[in-house]
Amino acid sequence: MPSAENIKTRWRLSDILDLEYFLHRDETDIGDSDAAKALAQRDREIYLSHIRPKDPEEKPRPRRFIVRSWLSRRRSEEKSALPAETPLPGEVYKEIYRLLSWVLAVVGLLSGAGIASSFLIYRGIEPLNVAYYFGALILSQFLLILVLILVLTFRLVNRSYFENSIVYSLISRLLVRLFLWVKQRTVKSLSGNRRSGIEAALGVVRGRRKVYGTLFYWPVFILAQVFGVCFNIGIIAATLLKVVTADIAFGWQSTVQFSPEMVHDLVRTIALPWSWFVPSAIAYPSLAEIEGSRMILKEGIYFLATENLISWWPFLCFAALFYGLIPRALLLIAGMVANHRTLDRQDFEFSDIDRLMHRLQSPLVSTQGSPTSKSALPEGLKAVQSSVSTAPVRHELPAGEAVVALVPDDIFDEVTDEQLKSVVEKVLGFQVREKIRIGTDYESDRAVLESLSRSDWQNGRPHVLLLQEAWQPPIREILHFIQEIRNTIGEKGGIEVGLIGKPAPETVFTPVNEDNWNAWIQKLSGLGDPYLRLERLSAE
Repeated sequence: MPSAENIKTRWRLSDILDLEYFLHRDETDIGDSDAAKALAQRDREIYLSHIRPKDPEEKPRPRRFIVRSWLSRRRSEEKSALPAETPLPGEVYKEIYRLLSWVLAVVGLLSGAGIASSFLIYRGIEPLNVAYYFGALILSQFLLILVLILVLTFRLVNRSYFENSIVYSLISRLLVRLFLWVKQRTVKSLSGNRRSGIEAALGVVRGRRKVYGTLFYWPVFILAQVFGVCFNIGIIAATLLKVVTADIAFGWQSTVQFSPEMVHDLVRTIALPWSWFVPSAIAYPSLAEIEGSRMILKEGIYFLATENLISWWPFLCFAALFYGLIPRALLLIAGMVANHRTLDRQDFEFSDIDRLMHRLQSPLVSTQGSPTSKSALPEGLKAVQSSVSTAPVRHELPAGEAVVALVPDDIFDEVTDEQLKSVVEKVLGFQVREKIRIGTDYESDRAVLESLSRSDWQNGRPHVLLLQEAWQPPIREILHFIQEIRNTIGEKGGIEVGLIGKPAPETVFTPVNEDNWNAWIQKLSGLGDPYLRLERLSAE
């Protein structure tokens, strides 16, 4: 049973899409210093006015609650700034998903009924062959369900992804095409920045596998089961309707000389799931009825009794129910539960959220106060000006949020501990746990990696800061070393690459040239690591 707090902060896939949309919008402004200051001021105001009041000192809220509260506020601001008819990506997704669910349900119902009806065409010349109906509509489907369960179990046990699933690929492509079609007709009036943000939010379906895992598989899985459930409902409904409204005779025959006793034993075994509570006269045909419904080509239908020919339809309906509809319904429920659990397990510990949390929780005003008048502050900051100005400055970081700084040998002595701690706390929001020299030789770097693998991170996420001079291009050796760090600290450990400009006499933490910054962004983006964060470490 989920807690009340967990219910309040329950995420949905539409929330994830909106989150990625807003994160992308903000990331495009990070490179501009004035825009970055405006972002910091905006997010700090959101935190102090709309999140912090719900966060008592004795019980700090989890990250998922803080991020969800920020998302709710950003949605409100965005909706007020956009035309009323302009949807956010999450709203577009919900409408498309609802539409696709109904379409698949109707198509499944009609196709199931249509296929079943084609097997129930009786012309009065010879009985309908039970084996055709059972094999095509029940046995084949049940075998597919078994294969699906085995593949699903294998992939979950081995933590593999699902993009190579045929059903996943087909439905996800349809979902993406519908999303793009709706987007093109609803966002024509938006600015280029907003349009690119929506496209980036859509791209998360394809790109964020390391962060979100199987999150984007389960909605597609659920859609497939909706189709399967309705397909079986169509089969059962068409069969019952045909039995009620028409005179249908069922029989069995085979080139292989099966005895009626063998067929009876097989039918009785198949009927085990329902024969324990359904009278045997209805659950499956008796031995005498099976003998009396056996078709012999040279004898025709003349010698077959009606009571034997109509004894098969309850068995076929129960078989469709227990080997088709019920397994699909159970898979549908399992998919919905797995979808909720996957959403509940999202910890939002990747680099974009780290940057957002730093903006939310980093004080903007120094402890010495400010001559700025209250009227000059943003509206949301006026109410909290005095408490922010006079209270001790503190970064509201969870326990364990500390970073190990790896500093190249050629600037190690110029990077003082005091400056490093000050700049890292200001820019990244982390405390420097240790400063380690790297780049002297291969053996020493391997020793550093070995030391990191044995580090005790005090139940927090590992965080490693790699200090680099931005004017030196990110050569292959640096990228390889970053990947070695990733292998050492684990898939979700934070790697912060801190860039500095050319060292000056008074400090090494100088501004980064824009061309150098863009070169590093391009190279590091190619690694596809969502837990890798690139920042400028400047004393300014």
